[in-house]
Amino acid sequence: MKTSIDIGWVRVNSTPLIRELQKTVSEWIEAYTSFLFNNTVAEITNIQKFIDEVTNGIKVIPEGAESKREKEILMQVMTHLRDVKMIKDRTLDEVEPMKQTVMLLKKHGIKMEEDFLVKLENCKTQLVEVSEKALGPVKEAILPLQNQEAGNIKKKLLDFQKKVAEFRIKFQQYCPYHIDQSSVAIIDNSYALITDFYNQTLEMEEEAKALNNLETLFDIQKSTYKPLKDCKAELQSLKYMWDLVSLIDLQFEAWKSTLWDKIDTENLMQLIKDMQTKQTNPQNPQNKDIKNWKAFVSLNDRVKNMNTILPLISQLHSKFMQDRHWKKLMRITQK
Repeated sequence: MKTSIDIGWVRVNSTPLIRELQKTVSEWIEAYTSFLFNNTVAEITNIQKFIDEVTNGIKVIPEGAESKREKEILMQVMTHLRDVKMIKDRTLDEVEPMKQTVMLLKKHGIKMEEDFLVKLENCKTQLVEVSEKALGPVKEAILPLQNQEAGNIKKKLLDFQKKVAEFRIKFQQYCPYHIDQSSVAIIDNSYALITDFYNQTLEMEEEAKALNNLETLFDIQKSTYKPLKDCKAELQSLKYMWDLVSLIDLQFEAWKSTLWDKIDTENLMQLIKDMQTKQTNPQNPQNKDIKNWKAFVSLNDRVKNMNTILPLISQLHSKFMQDRHWKKLMRITQK
């Protein structure tokens, strides 16, 4: 291949370009093959580690489930059975693609200290063997203990469901849905309530996850605990609503400190219009869940009231207002 060519009086030498292209291609080949190699090694290591953990974990079968230690051993064995059931088929399906990757690496001259094809085949065989043992004789051996402990788990589930129902009642009773007044103290207290119930909900969710894990281990139908999900969703809506209350009411308080000759009623009326269309409009999608809560309804009423007051302030701000007009207004309002 010619590395230089004359174009008129100009000689173009492509050698530096070819060298840089070769360097770039080599770097990309190295990056790609290194990734495939490291990923393959990691996957084979993980499979072997899983096989070893299960093999060692199902060696000891508890004779009963009365003591704390026996229950711990039972849980460990059942955890291994669950993992085998979840991982076995997917892992076996991955072996053939991994073999193809190894052959591709060999084709590109990647040196391997071990024969990964042999290692993969051994892993496949070992995984099948340990799975058959775990889901066969080991599962059969612990079945009476599993059924016995399942009864205790079901009692825990019923107790927790009762606890969730009671928490939901308390949540609906004390959360700040229907506070029709607003002040800095009320807003701060509402935020404190939301934070407190948020933390309680997180704790309940952790308990629910632990029980869901037990349900999976003992082949019990998984509970959804919808009241907890409702609490979590409503906490987000409550936070949004009280953010609106805080933003708008504190803005109104700031307006009240404006000097009379500094009031820009046109600007304030535009701000009120924006509030009504973008923030407190019950038809807005973001207000769907809060539009019937008393705190939001009261906020909307305060915005409407301000929308009524501002045109009156605009008229009073007119340059045509005379002393006699103010005196008459004072007599009417008795102020």
